[in-house]
Amino acid sequence: MKRIDIVYEKLKELTSSNNEWISAQQLASILKLDRANVSSDLNKLWKKGKVQKRNGRPVLFSVVRQKSSEMFLTKLDELMYHQPSLAIAVEQGKAAILYPPKGMHMLILGETGTGKSMFAELLHEFSIEIRKCSQDAPFIAFNCADYANNPQLLLGQLFGVKKGAYTGAAEQKGLIEKANNGILFLDEVHRLPAEGQEMLFTFIDKGVYRRLGETETVRSANVLLICATTENPESSLLTTFRRRIPMNIYLPPLRERTTEERCHLIFHFFREEAIRLGKEIYVSANTVRAFLCYPCPNNVGQLKADIQLACAKAYADYVTAKKEKVQINSPDLPHYIKEGLFIAKKQARSLVFQYRYYIFSPDREEMSFEPNEADYQNIYESIERKFNELKAHGVNDDELELLMEIDVENYFTQYMKGVNRRIHTGNDLAKIIDPPIIQLAETIIQQAERALRKRFAKKVVYGLALHIQTSIQRIQSGKKIMNPHLNKVRMMYKNEFNLALDCMKMIEEHTGLDLPIDEASFLTMFFVLDNEAINDHEEHVSILVMMHGNGAAAAMADVTNHLLATDHVKAIDMPLHLEPKEIFERAKMLVKQIASKKGLLLLVDMGSLTTFGELLEKEVGIPVKVVSAISTPHVLEAARKAIVGYSLEEIYEDVKNVTPFYVNRPLWNGDEQKQEKFVIITACVTGKGSALAIKKVLETYLHFDNEFVDIIPIHVASEKDMQMRLSQIEKHYRLLCVISNVPFLGKTPYFYIEEVLSLRAIKSIQKLIDIEETYTKMIEILTNHLQRIRASEGIAAIRCCFANIQQKLQINVHPHDMIGMVLHTCCMLDRLIAGDNSVQYEQKEKYIKENEWLYHLVKKELHSLEKKYRVNITKDELCYIMKFFEYCKTNC
Repeated sequence: MKRIDIVYEKLKELTSSNNEWISAQQLASILKLDRANVSSDLNKLWKKGKVQKRNGRPVLFSVVRQKSSEMFLTKLDELMYHQPSLAIAVEQGKAAILYPPKGMHMLILGETGTGKSMFAELLHEFSIEIRKCSQDAPFIAFNCADYANNPQLLLGQLFGVKKGAYTGAAEQKGLIEKANNGILFLDEVHRLPAEGQEMLFTFIDKGVYRRLGETETVRSANVLLICATTENPESSLLTTFRRRIPMNIYLPPLRERTTEERCHLIFHFFREEAIRLGKEIYVSANTVRAFLCYPCPNNVGQLKADIQLACAKAYADYVTAKKEKVQINSPDLPHYIKEGLFIAKKQARSLVFQYRYYIFSPDREEMSFEPNEADYQNIYESIERKFNELKAHGVNDDELELLMEIDVENYFTQYMKGVNRRIHTGNDLAKIIDPPIIQLAETIIQQAERALRKRFAKKVVYGLALHIQTSIQRIQSGKKIMNPHLNKVRMMYKNEFNLALDCMKMIEEHTGLDLPIDEASFLTMFFVLDNEAINDHEEHVSILVMMHGNGAAAAMADVTNHLLATDHVKAIDMPLHLEPKEIFERAKMLVKQIASKKGLLLLVDMGSLTTFGELLEKEVGIPVKVVSAISTPHVLEAARKAIVGYSLEEIYEDVKNVTPFYVNRPLWNGDEQKQEKFVIITACVTGKGSALAIKKVLETYLHFDNEFVDIIPIHVASEKDMQMRLSQIEKHYRLLCVISNVPFLGKTPYFYIEEVLSLRAIKSIQKLIDIEETYTKMIEILTNHLQRIRASEGIAAIRCCFANIQQKLQINVHPHDMIGMVLHTCCMLDRLIAGDNSVQYEQKEKYIKENEWLYHLVKKELHSLEKKYRVNITKDELCYIMKFFEYCKTNC
């Protein structure tokens, strides 16, 4: 029997019968085996789904005793466990079913695709599971929209028809009669006409009704009504109807659910498709990233449909022998789903996946995995294979660059973790690396520490040494070294890349080999991504998540720990029935166990939890910062920065500013000072993800200084909402232009999204940036030249006046010409304030008389400047300005 089988059987013996947990050290002592080997076997068993583990100090293990579906009393409980954002809805639904004597009628509210029909079916199953209804209790679903244009047929469907009620009418049972002793689900109930709503009144109040055409016969039925609508009930349903259905249940859209909830849905749908197809489905990590982050306006329903389409395409490729198995890679996805990769890249270090493929089987509930090719002996082949594979798929250059960037970073991250594990499990890397290479790596790291002013862990020396040795062997064997990520690395990490070039020369001198420049980009990754692997011997800021409710905090912590391959994040859930004092004591005990001298970041949702920071700081004696109203991206960002060594203050400042793409919140506090920075707004009604994708395009094709221009993506609901959001932004930024699919009638330059995606608008936007940069430089120059006015204020006021004149004259002056006139007018104002009226215009009276209309227009528009600076702009000065605009009008 293999060691791993011995470990599993002993774990099963010790934990399966009495629901206990055991650490790797305890199990190793019992079996008299090396702890590192036992730990390694347990983790392999965990990846296969045969073992479960509980993060903590130490990590505890137990066998998987039952399928996840058997862990819950009802399917509603399982839903609430995997979708904590539905907890309130589930509790409301349970309360309505249990309400004596026959339950309470319900109205389910939510956008298209949020799962209203599924939720109603689960409520029906719940009523059977708790024996509120019999096993054969009917569930009748009816979409009121099917008969919305024929009220008579609609009412006949609901209540039934008496023979002869109208010409040709036959005897017909209604849905209410069919649903007797069960549930009638009325979807899109807002399509039920007022007459139909009124006919339901009597049934809801007394449980009786009449078929269409009946006048004397009164029928009765015991039916629980569950209605659903996508509309605002206050505007689409009669007030008297709403009053009769007091239980309103809201199902949040997908964008309001957490990352872990969406991840569970994705895995669940892939598992369903594996069962449907009867085949294993291999799903790449980038595919999961894309599905996690792409804009999905039609919510869970669309997510499920998109996954089905992806699986159908992959199955077709398998059946036609284009692929050896049912395999989905990101290049196979439609463009709008691949858009999620651009969004995921904004959280690049947060959405880390440690496996190359996630495998969904029709025969078992647990996923299995195909690991990344993180063994560095073949990373060159891995990158080259991936590059050629993407090229063969016909992936365009922009997408290829993004995918390779993600994969290269992921390879290095996993590689560094692998090196770290080999160090800590007692494997002597020095035995497989030549000592001179280790000495060279140490020298390079010492130089890097001096140049970058940072300290590297021991694992980096061994990792770099192993890398150098592999590079030498590859070059000596005549194989290529290529990194498609080269240019991006060079641009993103200029200091590290320049250092890598120096280090490459050291390697060349040591080995006598010529290294390609691609090798510099690989060396750079060591200096940049070193900290992704965890150094357990260094103290880091502790992270604690606390939230009201059952399971929400723990779920966030579990997802974060899984994605980052750590156990650094701890969690405490606060059931609503517990007193804050009791929760605080629990938190204090946990913080004492995990306390770090570097401090604690407390991530909470609301209420009394926000006050815990100051109390914990006094009780435990460590610095504490609190971030409230958190989501999973907040926890991911906090954990990532903590494990790479950021200070408490740095993590706090970064995390409190994290804005997930699905969160719609104010951009600034009202008391912030107005900013001089320019901003480009990308706005979309289909979700902030689309606006983020547009931002990515702009960042790729525009040239600008980040200190000068910001690009802010926003989600807007309407033109009115757009105007309101832009007015808020204008308090803090200067609008450069707006890019949207929502019509915009302001003075700010406006471009349609399609113009940006097709790159037609890029030249115009670049021109706007260049013009404003010129004005900014003009301000810098004039600041030292002008003595009596502030250059920034003067230029802004003059441009405003000249813009009004252009509008009145219906002309567009060339920007370069306008820049010159603005400069002239600034100097003019400074002279006039000093009392210098020396400028003369020959035959000014004649010129004014010939152009009287232009004279009055210019004088009127420049009056604001006279008032602002308390000067009188002479006729001579006005004539020169008039002449300028006359020339522009003639030559436009």
